[in-house]
Amino acid sequence: MMNQALLVILGGGCGAVLREHFMLGVAGLPGGFPMPIFIANLIACFFIGLISALTIAGTMIGPGTKLFLATGMMGGLSTFSSFIWGTHQMLARPAEWSAAVLYLVGSMMFGFMLARLGLKIGEGLLASRLVTARRS
Repeated sequence: MMNQALLVILGGGCGAVLREHFMLGVAGLPGGFPMPIFIANLIACFFIGLISALTIAGTMIGPGTKLFLATGMMGGLSTFSSFIWGTHQMLARPAEWSAAVLYLVGSMMFGFMLARLGLKIGEGLLASRLVTARRS
């Protein structure tokens, strides 16, 4: 149990550092659109899908690695609280309501699509690995 918690803690720290690099390195858009958080959350959605698919049956990624990567690192990279706070800030200014709606809908829609894409790619990698293993 302690080893599992340590994996999540270490992964979360790495993910939080990555998120901070996005915050410093990606410019926000005019109108208050929080582009750094948008990009970080979408990247995390894709990789959570991919990691989850590669964990199926424990064939490519084991449970400890999943804890480090998906729960820890992608959990640290993505941030629901910043997503909600950015939306709240835009909704507080009537001129930015359209950007807030775009941010909300775009985050949900693209996040879901990228998680599904990650799952599909992971499933494809698993399938090709099974085919290769059968040939051997």
